[in-house]
Amino acid sequence: MARTKSSRTLNFKPQYKKFVPEGVKPEGKVTLLHEEIEAIYLMDLLGLYQEEAAQKMGISRPTFTRILKNARYKLSLGIVGGYKIEIEDDKEELVVAICMENEENFEKITPMEQYIFIYKMAPGNISLLEKLENPVYSDKKKLAIVLPKIFAEYNVNLFVSSQIGEGLKNSLISKGIKPMNVKKMTSLETLL
Repeated sequence: MARTKSSRTLNFKPQYKKFVPEGVKPEGKVTLLHEEIEAIYLMDLLGLYQEEAAQKMGISRPTFTRILKNARYKLSLGIVGGYKIEIEDDKEELVVAICMENEENFEKITPMEQYIFIYKMAPGNISLLEKLENPVYSDKKKLAIVLPKIFAEYNVNLFVSSQIGEGLKNSLISKGIKPMNVKKMTSLETLL
């Protein structure tokens, strides 16, 4: 009799879910499970050790190793075989970070504002998770170094701002955080 699958903590939200080889018709398709792309994200993108990554996912290290091995096999098969690669996305919620002067004023949303607001957004529901002092504002720290690190600690997967420079954009993407540049925002509901 098979054991029941333990639940996994999945924080990474894939920005892109389909990859197709250019110039040829794919012969087949491989599908990465959400837990497999999470393992790739934690190990290969964030550079965590297997023990740390397993703890973040709430699973044992041997289970993490099996998930990672399957993910890498599927990616290799897709790339070498010219298959279409699809990623399952089981995460319906977003964890969004916005830098602002206060929670009600969306006129200025730049990385240099006084506070960082972190929200959890699910279909039909928005809740404030955290309000933090922005070290870029208070300590004049380098935003491309400080903000992605803070966002990763809080499992942010979307950063919304009216100004995102190339350095910050690349730093966010390297941490698996999607940067969203918006010219004007009136409320959080407009993001949903």
